[in-house]
Amino acid sequence: MSPARANRTLREAVGAGLRAPTIASMEESVVRPDVRVVPLAEHPALVGLVADWHWKEWGGGDHGRSPAQWLDTVRARAQADRVPFTLVALVDGVPAGSISVCDDDLDERFADRGPWISGMVVVGAARNLGVGRALLGTAEEIARGLGYPELWLHTAEAEGFYRRCGWELVAPKVPLRRDAVLWRDIRADDARDG
Repeated sequence: MSPARANRTLREAVGAGLRAPTIASMEESVVRPDVRVVPLAEHPALVGLVADWHWKEWGGGDHGRSPAQWLDTVRARAQADRVPFTLVALVDGVPAGSISVCDDDLDERFADRGPWISGMVVVGAARNLGVGRALLGTAEEIARGLGYPELWLHTAEAEGFYRRCGWELVAPKVPLRRDAVLWRDIRADDARDG
């Protein structure tokens, strides 16, 4: 169809009372998946999958750790009622991401702070569906429930994401040398104000 014919067809549709799609109407037509965040401790069969995600994301380079060591780390972080704990995001029932809260993956400049967010992974097909925000929000909620007033993290690549989620930059990234360090006060609003 020629551009002129397409414009004429659109004008006819509008004239007949039909509307061209808007961003809002297109967003309404997007199927929103069911995103649930669950403790890894309640789903031990997923420990190997989470360890595999971590190995693929961070296994090479300077870490020098074997897949078995990554598996041991994830298994140790699968606590139900204390730090360290790991959460898994399920998108329509399918594992799609994870996050840990721990005290052993920290930036040495802030070693007296914590606990620390670690191991945030969202598989490619689940990105931009709110999975990362759901994982982060649930981790914050659980840490708050355990009595922690703050959380810390360091990241080489995702500073912008965390800042959009309300985290504050404490130390900027120094390319090829140091990760950015971010912090968030997770106390309830009334505790922060009082």
